Amino acid sequence: MILRLAIAGGLIAATVTIQAFFMSAGLRAFRQMEKDRPDFLSHYPTLVTVAWVIYLIIPILFDVCLWAAFYYLAQALPSFEDALYFSTVTFTTVGYGDIVLDRDWRQVATFEAINGWIIFGWATALMMAVIQRLYFRTDPQAMDDGDPKG
Repeated sequence: MILRLAIAGGLIAATVTIQAFFMSAGLRAFRQMEKDRPDFLSHYPTLVTVAWVIYLIIPILFDVCLWAAFYYLAQALPSFEDALYFSTVTFTTVGYGDIVLDRDWRQVATFEAINGWIIFGWATALMMAVIQRLYFRTDPQAMDDGDPKG
């Protein structure tokens, strides 16, 4: 059991790393766009919001696939398709219960659910940060000049 929980901890660390990488790259690109193309951001905030949400779904898909690969390779589930479905339902905390793990693996699945809960909270915070920048913009030049009114 300790080994399985250690593996779950490793999977959580891996998914946090994936999220952090995507967050850093995405925010860097957004800041660059704020600097180079502020007119685009102010004219197309809905398009940018949709692109940002889709972008944030990509690492979540990687996270779900990582957990699914674990279940399949550990032979906790009979097929990768079942593992992917189970992982998606668990990571999103939907938990239909139509596919369940054996008693030996159940505790690991609770860590995936906690992991998903944290990752979705993080992604939501990132979405809101970008939405606030898009819809409640201040002039970055004015902020650089020390003028808080922007």
